[in-house]
Amino acid sequence: MAEIVEAFKNIVGEANVLTKEMDTAYYRSGFRCGFGGAKAVVFPSTLVEQWKVLQVAVDAGCAIIMQAAKTGLTGGSSPSGFDYDRDVVIINVSRLRGLHLLREGAQALAFPGTTLFELTQELKKIDRVPHSVLGSTTIGATVIGGVANNAGGALCKR
Repeated sequence: MAEIVEAFKNIVGEANVLTKEMDTAYYRSGFRCGFGGAKAVVFPSTLVEQWKVLQVAVDAGCAIIMQAAKTGLTGGSSPSGFDYDRDVVIINVSRLRGLHLLREGAQALAFPGTTLFELTQELKKIDRVPHSVLGSTTIGATVIGGVANNAGGALCKR
């Protein structure tokens, strides 16, 4: 695992790889449920870094948990337990931010760390609203998390 951690550090920088239990505890626990082990938490800041980190983790046979804002209620963005059959790596995409409105705001291209709040603020400028309004919109929930989990339920705009 030490070689993998070094590879991560070479990709994203030493400050963006956490391995100490105390440093990783927040990222290893869910907002509502779930807590478990992880060998590293990695914070890429570009799509290329994300791809390289993923490649290292896949090549090493690691279980990969993609994580954004950790506002989900199902526990899917954190490890569950300590009995995985392989090393767990958490890739937190909160540094991967960027938002581009397309077709006069009819579509949005949101990078993984872009929050629903940021999307809402940009859409307000052109008198539009996002796909859903969640209670977690103002506490950092990400666009990608909402889309990936089909969040919003009856509040989703189709």
